[in-house]
Amino acid sequence: NEFCFSCLALGKRACFRRHLSGSSRGTQGSMSAWVIDEYGTNAVLRYAEDVPAPAVSSPTDVLVQVCATSLNPLDLSMRGGYGVRRDPLSLLGGSSEFPLVLGRDVSGVVVDCGVEVTHFGPGDEVWAAVPPWKQGSLAEFVSLSEYEVSHKPQSLSHIEAASIPYVANTALSALVNAGGLCEETAHNKRYCHLSWRNRDLAWHIPT
Repeated sequence: NEFCFSCLALGKRACFRRHLSGSSRGTQGSMSAWVIDEYGTNAVLRYAEDVPAPAVSSPTDVLVQVCATSLNPLDLSMRGGYGVRRDPLSLLGGSSEFPLVLGRDVSGVVVDCGVEVTHFGPGDEVWAAVPPWKQGSLAEFVSLSEYEVSHKPQSLSHIEAASIPYVANTALSALVNAGGLCEETAHNKRYCHLSWRNRDLAWHIPT
């Protein structure tokens, strides 16, 4: 019931111990996570062991125990206050968006599912890109919709899988949106994708 990951932003190594016992459905325990209580630099990052653990609150929710995660430029930007952070519905009634858990990539194991989830079950290994408005993956558990997760390829370890989702989505967006890649335009073409200073460039090379 213990796992570790390297927090690159702090240059520290942290061990997470699971405090959630039994099924999470209808209950909410605590977990360990890296959180921020305000926007700023690395100094605002805080390791906490009493963060409210997510639970299955929707029929299509999937609760994932995090085995590996990674950091992206997006996480650093969100730490400084960039973009939409939390689901607006979760902020109704004056609740705060803090403490905020960062981390957008995740690979892990399903531990609980909503009653309408059909494609996943406890024990399934999955990977995902966590939407920016949801609590992130620098934690022991993360809750996602079944439409936001996929089965992890068996050929990849959890560490390898956690390094891919947002990078792959960024590359796909560059190829499709910037490069115009689609079924009709891809025939007999090769595409070059470069990332420079967080800007993605894509163009086709005629064959």
